[in-house]
Amino acid sequence: MAEIEHVDVLIVGSGPSGTSTALHLLQQDPSWAGRIVLVDKAIHPREKLCGGGMTHLSQNILTRLGLTIAPKTFDIREVRLVYEELSYSFYGNPVLRIVRRDEFDHWLVQQVEAKGVSVRQGEAVKQIVPQPDYVEVVTEKATYHAKVLVAADGSRSFVRRALKWDDESRVARLLEVLTPENARTQPEFRDGVAIFDFTRMTDRLQGYYWDFPSYVHGESFMNRGVFDSRAQPARPKAPLKDDLRDLMAVRSRNLEDYELKGHPIRWFDKNGRFAMPRVILVGDAAGADPLMGEGIAFALGYGKVGAAAIADAFMRQDFSFATYRQRVLDDSLFKQLNVRVWLARLAYGITSRRFVRLGWKAARIIIRFTRWRDPDFVPTEMPRPRSSMEAQSSSS
Repeated sequence: MAEIEHVDVLIVGSGPSGTSTALHLLQQDPSWAGRIVLVDKAIHPREKLCGGGMTHLSQNILTRLGLTIAPKTFDIREVRLVYEELSYSFYGNPVLRIVRRDEFDHWLVQQVEAKGVSVRQGEAVKQIVPQPDYVEVVTEKATYHAKVLVAADGSRSFVRRALKWDDESRVARLLEVLTPENARTQPEFRDGVAIFDFTRMTDRLQGYYWDFPSYVHGESFMNRGVFDSRAQPARPKAPLKDDLRDLMAVRSRNLEDYELKGHPIRWFDKNGRFAMPRVILVGDAAGADPLMGEGIAFALGYGKVGAAAIADAFMRQDFSFATYRQRVLDDSLFKQLNVRVWLARLAYGITSRRFVRLGWKAARIIIRFTRWRDPDFVPTEMPRPRSSMEAQSSSS
């Protein structure tokens, strides 16, 4: 039998929610470094299916942690929302950034390791047994007795399954492909445009098709996919592959020419169960955005709330986490997430083309009265991060 390792906080999953939890604890007190262990079955950099959109919500959290994004990103200066031939746009400098998740997540892990936290990669969890004074977690390589267990292991969370989590949270569906592109001729690259096409939302697809320009190992690729929120579970399921094939064909791309990948997103439910004694959920294991599928910002935000709850639990020596759900609901970011859940149920319940078309026309007028009409609007709380060229020149 493996020697038992005693640890104050064991975080299962080293994606943005897990690393954010560790980073926020370290921001409170650097001595947490010796009290935290992160375990993950994957080894970074690892593939992670995701559009990679980082809004100002994501960047502001990183700013408050004192971090400037190092991986190469693609600045989106226009986000165009489309329904049939109608469209309206959000402008900004930038509106959002596109990052490759394998590079971004690896960078976050490096930030955690640089602060002295032990990250155990390639170590899958096999068993979880709650005890009154600790949680026993058995992995492929070790046995941990953790005072607190943080489930940061995504929508398919092993921790949730092992502990037979008893809530009715919903799961959205996604399909995604990467298509190599010529950045000099592709308008989305040239003009910095991300497209959300909602044309199929009145025909079973409770979501949208997306086109995101991005870089993969320095090469230009379009990230294309479909998001189906299933916010209205009683409605028939959309044929995602057929929808993706059709919408790519409109853009002169053949789905069968590319590798197709899919993954789920568990979405947020304010009535869900977020904790049990000595265990809390963060990130997609707890629930993300069913309206637009935004995951990175809320994953990072869970880390902030989770870290505060953990620090308070140790201070009071009360590991019930009875107030964790309310902490989540009271946080400004998750108040916005709760509104998005309401909007998703409303918007994706609409089946009338006429009503949707009226909404798109009205949105074009409304947007003129917001700051998102201005291409020079900078929504983040920090100066623009240095470009890779600036970073190279300053280090040379």
